[in-house]
Amino acid sequence: MNLDVVYSDAHLAVLNKPSGLLSVPGRGDDKQDCLISRAQRIWPDALTVHRLDMATSGL
Repeated sequence: MNLDVVYSDAHLAVLNKPSGLLSVPGRGDDKQDCLISRAQRIWPDALTVHRLDMATSGL
């Protein structure tokens, strides 16, 4: 469950999403592991500003 944190401060976290990981949860129990769920373990109030497709990597 490593997160590639590019930048973070008290109000903002910029994460590098690897390809193959969902940005947000999908439908079904097998699609619950995603970047926002992992981020919310560190920053419970984190929200997604922009989502990338599962096959896409980037900020």
